[in-house]
Amino acid sequence: MFKVGMALLFSVIAALVVFLTGMLSDARIMTAFSRSLIAFICAGVFTYLVTFILEAKGWTAYDKMPEERMKDMQQILYDADDIDFDAEDDHEEDVKAFAASREFRPLSEEKLIHMKTPSEEEPKEKDVVEATPA
Repeated sequence: MFKVGMALLFSVIAALVVFLTGMLSDARIMTAFSRSLIAFICAGVFTYLVTFILEAKGWTAYDKMPEERMKDMQQILYDADDIDFDAEDDHEEDVKAFAASREFRPLSEEKLIHMKTPSEEEPKEKDVVEATPA
């Protein structure tokens, strides 16, 4: 339902813009109306196809509730036999494991690379102009 509503909304906006543009450019009413009808159909079909493709690829889920989206993601990303999604996590052990980093070394000034500024005696590349043959 969302795809159809979105397609209708964009179609109406496109038809109004095309009709008003035709009227402001002193075109006949039938010409402006026919162009707006073509824009209505093209914008509707294009919008519906884009939303249909996005939902078919799984990149969006317009017509699904969050619970349904979560079930779909769990089935796609995880094997249901390997993971128990209802299990509770013991946060205390995770915090201790994260805090006990073995490879942490604080930064020291000796380990940092310092940049040197170019001296004024050295010619800059922009200032040197080579003569080109004519």
